[in-house]
Amino acid sequence: MKRLHMRAFGKPSTAPELIESETPEPGAGQVLVALEAAPINPSDLLLIRGLYGHRPALPATLGTEGVGRIVAVGPAVDPVRIGERVLIIPTLKHATWQDQIAIDEDDAIVVDPAADVLQLAMLGVNPLTADLLLRRFVDVPSGGWVGQTGGNSAVGRSVITLAKQAGYRTLNVVRRPEVAAELLELGADAVVVSGPNLGEQLKKALGDERISLLLDATAGDVVAELAPWLLHGGTLVSYGGMSGAPVVVRPGDLIFRDLHVRGFWQKGWLDTAPREEFTAAYARLAALVADGTLRVPIAATYPLEKYQDALVHATQADRVGKVLFAW
Repeated sequence: MKRLHMRAFGKPSTAPELIESETPEPGAGQVLVALEAAPINPSDLLLIRGLYGHRPALPATLGTEGVGRIVAVGPAVDPVRIGERVLIIPTLKHATWQDQIAIDEDDAIVVDPAADVLQLAMLGVNPLTADLLLRRFVDVPSGGWVGQTGGNSAVGRSVITLAKQAGYRTLNVVRRPEVAAELLELGADAVVVSGPNLGEQLKKALGDERISLLLDATAGDVVAELAPWLLHGGTLVSYGGMSGAPVVVRPGDLIFRDLHVRGFWQKGWLDTAPREEFTAAYARLAALVADGTLRVPIAATYPLEKYQDALVHATQADRVGKVLFAW
């Protein structure tokens, strides 16, 4: 079987290599999953560069999340599980950019076999991140505003959908004005474009209202422009740094308005949350994927053999939608 791994950290376009290896045998309490689809996330690209919060021992097989079918089981696992379509929990214990993988039975969550396999493959990281960002930090009142940078990202789109379901309004900052209409159709209440007139756009969108929760995927100076629109004592949650710049908040906003700045890493939550809590969350979100409520655009799919093209595509700043490996 084939798998993507790297011997050294480096550029996503050059560090990974495709190798042949023996098909693993599931051990006691394990299942063997034949992958059907696995996305390329920004966190995967950071990991390849050696800039992520998790640095695997090298050489390392790559890929964080994915979905596939159980094709064999190890001792102490009920053979009835063979044939199930399962989500691989993205704990970073299991690398998904390979044809088949042996994982602990408990790390394979059953999902709807009739649902869109590509959308299911993206369930592990982005929708759960959006769900946790909305639920864990602030009790947003009904009709309250949630602001976010990276509004057109996969997490941002899930935030829009889940916030709408919860009765919140979303203010979404994007880089390109042409995506505004699509996000409004998705359910966004306001879309503003980062740039020199962002302040005027915010005033027009919010008037005298204020944001209860600000979710930041990009960092940089745009955060300083949004922070004054938070409620007194409001919370900013940083979960990404796509700009490569620091999170900027003026001292006056922190000191005189008691703003709270928090960080969030999904892996940290998965490592500590009770199993029944995250399996229930995945079940709830998987149902939304199955009925078409939760969807994100797909830019392209590639076979594993075309990994260099896939990784180059995934690094393009003007890309619209997610890039996935598909079997």
